[in-house]
Amino acid sequence: MDWVLEHLRLIFIIGGGIAWWLNQRKQAQTGQEKPPKQEATFDDPELAERTRKIRQEIQRKIEQRARGYVNEQPTLPRGEPEAPPPIIREVVVARQPVQSSSRAEAQRQAEILEEQAAMMEKLREAETLKTGAQKRIEFEAATADHSGDARVASRATVLDDLRAPAALRRAFILREVLGPPVGLR
Repeated sequence: MDWVLEHLRLIFIIGGGIAWWLNQRKQAQTGQEKPPKQEATFDDPELAERTRKIRQEIQRKIEQRARGYVNEQPTLPRGEPEAPPPIIREVVVARQPVQSSSRAEAQRQAEILEEQAAMMEKLREAETLKTGAQKRIEFEAATADHSGDARVASRATVLDDLRAPAALRRAFILREVLGPPVGLR
């Protein structure tokens, strides 16, 4: 009796496994299969249509991957270009009726448009980073004063600020927050 109480968890696991096995065996004998998964129904026809389109898109992508189709990104040359490419601020795509002979061509055109939209977003991000870097360089150049008097004056003000205990505490906190991580020191 003590053994049963000590190994109660093991007994439940074994009993559950046996019950599952018997249930599977009974279903196999009666020929029952699991009922097919029912799709969710929506009261809103727009939501139902949107859900149907999303499912179709997912199925299309799964089929493409199963066939071995890989959406490759075009590779850019590593060297610096001779002249900078012109900056395009906004792209307007006129929708024309697709008169392709096959559905695959229409899908490929849609994928190309998606890739172009992603590239435009990356271009906008790069432009933002570039303007930020230019502003930072201009600010650093404008505030850089390397004269000896300016260095002595700034050093004196910093040392005067650090004589107060509250300012010293703040300096240590700023060093911990803004400095390199402890693991890299």
